[in-house]
Amino acid sequence: MESTRQVILEILRRRKQVTIDDLTQELGLAPATVRRHLDILMRDAYVEVDQVRRETGRPHYVFSLSEAGEDLFPKHYVRLANRVIEEIVTLSPEEIEGRGGAEVVDLVFQKMAERLAQAYGPRITGTTLDERVEQVVEALADEGIVLEPRRTDEGYVLLGYGCPCRRVRETHSQICSHHRWLLSCLLDAEVEDVEPSSLEEEAYCGHRVRERRRTGEPAALH
Repeated sequence: MESTRQVILEILRRRKQVTIDDLTQELGLAPATVRRHLDILMRDAYVEVDQVRRETGRPHYVFSLSEAGEDLFPKHYVRLANRVIEEIVTLSPEEIEGRGGAEVVDLVFQKMAERLAQAYGPRITGTTLDERVEQVVEALADEGIVLEPRRTDEGYVLLGYGCPCRRVRETHSQICSHHRWLLSCLLDAEVEDVEPSSLEEEAYCGHRVRERRRTGEPAALH
Protein backbone atom coordinates (compact mmCIF):
# COMPACT_ATOMS: atom_id res chain seq x y z
CA MET A 1 0.00 0.00 0.00
CA GLU A 2 1.26 3.47 -0.83
CA SER A 3 2.97 5.13 2.13
CA THR A 4 0.65 8.17 2.22
CA ARG A 5 -2.39 5.94 2.58
CA GLN A 6 -0.60 3.98 5.28
CA VAL A 7 -0.06 7.22 7.18
CA ILE A 8 -3.75 8.11 6.77
CA LEU A 9 -4.73 4.74 8.22
CA GLU A 10 -2.35 5.29 11.15
CA ILE A 11 -3.97 8.67 11.82
CA LEU A 12 -7.44 7.13 11.68
CA ARG A 13 -6.36 4.41 14.07
CA ARG A 14 -5.27 7.04 16.60
CA ARG A 15 -8.35 9.22 16.22
CA LYS A 16 -12.02 8.29 16.15
CA GLN A 17 -12.94 10.61 13.31
CA VAL A 18 -11.12 13.10 11.10
CA THR A 19 -12.11 15.58 8.43
CA ILE A 20 -10.32 16.34 5.20
CA ASP A 21 -9.12 19.58 6.80
CA ASP A 22 -7.61 17.58 9.69
CA LEU A 23 -5.73 15.33 7.29
CA THR A 24 -4.67 18.25 5.11
CA GLN A 25 -3.06 19.97 8.08
CA GLU A 26 -1.43 16.85 9.49
CA LEU A 27 -0.10 15.56 6.18
CA GLY A 28 0.77 18.89 4.60
CA LEU A 29 -1.01 17.90 1.40
CA ALA A 30 -3.57 19.63 -0.79
CA PRO A 31 -7.23 18.79 -0.07
CA ALA A 32 -7.67 17.31 -3.55
CA THR A 33 -4.74 14.92 -2.94
CA VAL A 34 -6.17 13.83 0.41
CA ARG A 35 -9.56 13.21 -1.21
CA ARG A 36 -8.00 10.97 -3.85
CA HIS A 37 -6.32 8.84 -1.20
CA LEU A 38 -9.54 8.64 0.82
CA ASP A 39 -11.49 7.62 -2.27
CA ILE A 40 -9.13 4.68 -2.80
CA LEU A 41 -9.29 3.67 0.88
CA MET A 42 -13.10 3.82 0.81
CA ARG A 43 -13.18 1.84 -2.43
CA ASP A 44 -11.14 -0.87 -0.69
CA ALA A 45 -13.51 -0.70 2.33
CA TYR A 46 -10.74 0.33 4.73
CA VAL A 47 -12.33 3.69 5.56
CA GLU A 48 -15.92 4.73 6.28
CA VAL A 49 -17.48 8.18 5.91
CA ASP A 50 -20.37 9.83 7.75
CA GLN A 51 -22.14 13.11 7.20
CA VAL A 52 -22.35 15.35 10.26
CA ARG A 53 -24.89 18.15 10.30
CA ARG A 54 -24.01 21.41 12.04
CA GLU A 55 -26.29 24.03 13.56
CA THR A 56 -25.36 26.47 10.81
CA GLY A 57 -23.75 26.08 7.44
CA ARG A 58 -23.33 23.04 5.28
CA PRO A 59 -22.86 19.56 6.78
CA HIS A 60 -19.36 18.17 6.72
CA TYR A 61 -17.94 14.69 6.32
CA VAL A 62 -15.92 12.74 8.85
CA PHE A 63 -13.85 9.66 8.10
CA SER A 64 -13.09 6.71 10.35
CA LEU A 65 -11.39 3.34 10.18
CA SER A 66 -13.60 0.39 9.20
CA GLU A 67 -13.28 -3.10 10.67
CA ALA A 68 -11.39 -4.12 7.54
CA GLY A 69 -9.06 -1.19 8.14
CA GLU A 70 -8.52 -2.25 11.75
CA ASP A 71 -7.62 -5.73 10.54
CA LEU A 72 -4.66 -4.32 8.61
CA PHE A 73 -2.86 -3.66 11.89
CA PRO A 74 -1.08 -6.24 14.05
CA LYS A 75 -3.54 -8.66 15.61
CA HIS A 76 -3.71 -9.12 19.36
CA TYR A 77 -7.13 -10.79 19.40
CA VAL A 78 -5.66 -14.29 19.37
CA ARG A 79 -3.52 -13.54 22.41
CA LEU A 80 -6.52 -11.99 24.17
CA ALA A 81 -8.72 -14.99 23.32
CA ASN A 82 -6.08 -17.39 24.61
CA ARG A 83 -5.77 -15.45 27.87
CA VAL A 84 -9.55 -15.48 28.36
CA ILE A 85 -9.75 -19.22 27.65
CA GLU A 86 -6.87 -19.91 30.06
CA GLU A 87 -8.70 -18.09 32.84
CA ILE A 88 -12.00 -19.86 32.10
CA VAL A 89 -10.52 -23.37 32.18
CA THR A 90 -8.73 -22.68 35.46
CA LEU A 91 -11.89 -21.54 37.27
CA SER A 92 -12.79 -23.90 40.06
CA PRO A 93 -16.38 -24.97 40.84
CA GLU A 94 -16.09 -23.05 44.12
CA GLU A 95 -15.20 -19.82 42.29
CA ILE A 96 -18.25 -19.88 40.03
CA GLU A 97 -20.76 -21.38 42.45
CA GLY A 98 -23.70 -19.02 42.89
CA ARG A 99 -22.42 -16.51 40.34
CA GLY A 100 -24.44 -15.32 37.37
CA GLY A 101 -23.02 -15.08 33.87
CA ALA A 102 -22.03 -11.41 34.19
CA GLU A 103 -20.34 -12.11 37.50
CA VAL A 104 -18.34 -14.96 35.96
CA VAL A 105 -17.24 -12.66 33.12
CA ASP A 106 -16.18 -10.06 35.68
CA LEU A 107 -14.20 -12.70 37.57
CA VAL A 108 -12.46 -13.85 34.37
CA PHE A 109 -11.37 -10.30 33.51
CA GLN A 110 -10.26 -9.72 37.09
CA LYS A 111 -8.09 -12.84 37.08
CA MET A 112 -6.69 -11.91 33.66
CA ALA A 113 -5.72 -8.45 34.92
CA GLU A 114 -4.06 -9.99 37.97
CA ARG A 115 -2.10 -12.40 35.80
CA LEU A 116 -0.96 -9.56 33.53
CA ALA A 117 0.13 -7.57 36.57
CA GLN A 118 2.23 -10.52 37.72
CA ALA A 119 3.71 -11.01 34.24
CA TYR A 120 4.64 -7.38 33.60
CA GLY A 121 5.31 -6.24 37.15
CA PRO A 122 9.01 -7.24 37.12
CA ARG A 123 9.54 -5.04 34.04
CA ILE A 124 8.32 -1.92 35.85
CA THR A 125 11.34 -0.85 37.87
CA GLY A 126 11.16 2.95 37.68
CA THR A 127 11.48 4.91 40.89
CA THR A 128 9.61 7.94 39.51
CA LEU A 129 6.17 8.18 37.96
CA ASP A 130 7.75 9.39 34.71
CA GLU A 131 9.89 6.27 34.47
CA ARG A 132 7.03 3.93 35.36
CA VAL A 133 4.69 5.50 32.82
CA GLU A 134 7.27 5.02 30.07
CA GLN A 135 7.84 1.40 31.06
CA VAL A 136 4.14 0.56 31.39
CA VAL A 137 3.30 2.11 28.01
CA GLU A 138 6.04 0.03 26.39
CA ALA A 139 5.04 -3.17 28.20
CA LEU A 140 1.30 -3.00 27.48
CA ALA A 141 1.92 -2.32 23.79
CA ASP A 142 2.85 -6.00 23.62
CA GLU A 143 -0.78 -6.75 24.56
CA GLY A 144 -2.16 -4.40 21.91
CA ILE A 145 -3.02 -1.75 24.51
CA VAL A 146 -1.66 1.39 22.82
CA LEU A 147 -1.42 4.33 25.22
CA GLU A 148 -0.13 7.82 24.56
CA PRO A 149 1.02 9.65 27.71
CA ARG A 150 0.31 13.36 28.06
CA ARG A 151 2.02 15.20 30.91
CA THR A 152 -0.23 17.30 33.15
CA ASP A 153 0.33 19.46 36.22
CA GLU A 154 -0.88 16.61 38.45
CA GLY A 155 0.68 13.68 36.63
CA TYR A 156 -0.41 12.18 33.33
CA VAL A 157 -3.34 11.47 31.10
CA LEU A 158 -2.98 8.18 29.22
CA LEU A 159 -4.95 8.26 25.99
CA GLY A 160 -5.92 4.93 24.47
CA TYR A 161 -5.56 4.72 20.70
CA GLY A 162 -5.51 0.97 20.30
CA CYS A 163 -7.06 -1.86 22.28
CA PRO A 164 -7.78 -5.49 21.35
CA CYS A 165 -11.00 -5.25 23.39
CA ARG A 166 -12.42 -2.14 21.73
CA ARG A 167 -15.03 -4.01 19.73
CA VAL A 168 -16.52 -5.75 22.77
CA ARG A 169 -16.19 -3.15 25.51
CA GLU A 170 -19.65 -1.67 24.88
CA THR A 171 -21.27 -4.94 25.98
CA HIS A 172 -18.57 -6.05 28.41
CA SER A 173 -17.40 -2.90 30.16
CA GLN A 174 -15.80 -4.97 32.93
CA ILE A 175 -12.59 -5.23 30.96
CA CYS A 176 -12.19 -1.44 31.05
CA SER A 177 -12.43 -1.37 34.85
CA HIS A 178 -9.81 -4.10 35.06
CA HIS A 179 -7.54 -2.22 32.68
CA ARG A 180 -7.81 0.66 35.14
CA TRP A 181 -6.90 -1.67 38.02
CA LEU A 182 -3.99 -3.07 36.00
CA LEU A 183 -2.63 0.41 35.30
CA SER A 184 -2.98 1.40 38.95
CA CYS A 185 -1.12 -1.71 40.06
CA LEU A 186 1.73 -1.44 37.55
CA LEU A 187 2.15 2.32 37.96
CA ASP A 188 1.75 2.27 41.74
CA ALA A 189 -0.42 5.35 41.24
CA GLU A 190 -4.00 6.57 41.46
CA VAL A 191 -5.80 5.98 38.16
CA GLU A 192 -9.27 7.13 37.16
CA ASP A 193 -11.14 7.04 33.88
CA VAL A 194 -11.62 10.27 31.96
CA GLU A 195 -13.60 10.95 28.81
CA PRO A 196 -11.16 11.97 26.07
CA SER A 197 -13.83 14.35 24.72
CA SER A 198 -13.52 16.37 27.93
CA LEU A 199 -9.86 16.87 27.00
CA GLU A 200 -10.78 17.76 23.42
CA GLU A 201 -9.14 14.54 22.29
CA GLU A 202 -10.46 11.83 19.98
CA ALA A 203 -8.91 8.79 21.63
CA TYR A 204 -10.98 5.71 22.42
CA CYS A 205 -10.44 5.94 26.15
CA GLY A 206 -8.48 7.93 28.73
CA HIS A 207 -7.02 7.48 32.19
CA ARG A 208 -5.88 10.21 34.54
CA VAL A 209 -2.80 9.21 36.56
CA ARG A 210 -1.60 10.81 39.78
CA GLU A 211 1.00 9.87 42.33
CA ARG A 212 -0.56 7.67 44.98
CA ARG A 213 -1.27 9.58 48.18
CA ARG A 214 0.52 7.84 51.03
CA THR A 215 -0.93 7.37 54.48
CA GLY A 216 -0.59 10.56 56.49
CA GLU A 217 -0.19 12.82 53.48
CA PRO A 218 -2.69 15.69 53.31
CA ALA A 219 -5.22 15.61 50.49
CA ALA A 220 -4.53 17.96 47.61
CA LEU A 221 -6.55 21.18 47.63
CA HIS A 222 -8.50 22.08 44.50
